[in-house]
Amino acid sequence: ILSLEDQDELTTRYTRKAVDFIERSSDQPFFLYFAHSMPHVPLGVSDKFRGKSEQGMYGDVMMEIDWSVGQILAALEKEKIRENTLVVFTTDNGPWLNYGNHAGSTGGLREGKGTSWEGGQRVPCIMSWPGKTPEGSVCSRIASTIDLLPTFVEIGGAAKPKKKIDGISVLPLLMGNNETSPRDVF
Repeated sequence: ILSLEDQDELTTRYTRKAVDFIERSSDQPFFLYFAHSMPHVPLGVSDKFRGKSEQGMYGDVMMEIDWSVGQILAALEKEKIRENTLVVFTTDNGPWLNYGNHAGSTGGLREGKGTSWEGGQRVPCIMSWPGKTPEGSVCSRIASTIDLLPTFVEIGGAAKPKKKIDGISVLPLLMGNNETSPRDVF
């Protein structure tokens, strides 16, 4: 069982482990799945960020997650592999609105987590793949996190899973082809 002090250090601890993994794996292809726990309650934030934002505890948590992403990107740069690495930053659903100021924002979309409205389903996704994904491009086509596995499989040249999966490769979207979409509906 984690104490509150331990929980407050989770983001820092996860980040250190991820950076260590990158440093140990940089001489070969690797896959790092790094899911932050702190956007979810109960919240915890390290002393480095406690009270630093003007948005309360949730804002402090977001600042620490932003720091964490910066540490990951810096590790990729330090290991000289950033130019050959696809980084995906996304979420699995909209904010948990019943937690008030510990929930985040839908950016004006209706409702949040646990609903079928856009605020629950439509989430931000930022992808960076230098030399492959056009910098500053915006894609408004339909895609889903279930599409990440088949996309990664295609990028890596691996065999597709033997059992049918729901996702489809959205590699053309990553490469900047917004003229056609692999999906017409979700």
